[in-house]
Amino acid sequence: MTLHSAYRRTLGVAPIRLALGGVLFAAARIGGADAGPALLAFVLGVFGIVFVIFNDPRARFLRREVEPLDWPVDAKVAPLWRQALAATLPSTVGVAALALVAVAVRPVLAALLAGVCAGLGVAALIALGRIDPSLYVDPKSDVVYRR
Repeated sequence: MTLHSAYRRTLGVAPIRLALGGVLFAAARIGGADAGPALLAFVLGVFGIVFVIFNDPRARFLRREVEPLDWPVDAKVAPLWRQALAATLPSTVGVAALALVAVAVRPVLAALLAGVCAGLGVAALIALGRIDPSLYVDPKSDVVYRR
């Protein structure tokens, strides 16, 4: 059984999202977005997604306290690169794909989506303070374990 650390997975995906947001913003600018509107769209994307992630009213209906199971004897921890890559699916990859399509037709929209991607990275960094480093997740079953 291969487990992912909730803390390290989040820590690993944050720089990927931030860097991808920067690359997508540069692509939007190269694609024809003017500096002012592109920067405004990017900042709105960052703050908008961070606000939604931490203030989604549906979250109070989804919260359930799960008692972590004991660490399985046969468990091993996935490498950090694999954990971070798994964390990019589907949100980061989906937003990046939409941004790349938007570069050709609406570069300011691409800048907004670049901000959303970077905002996912900012949200990951903020969430690190709330994550217990002793928690591990089986990505196949979503079962939580404590080491």
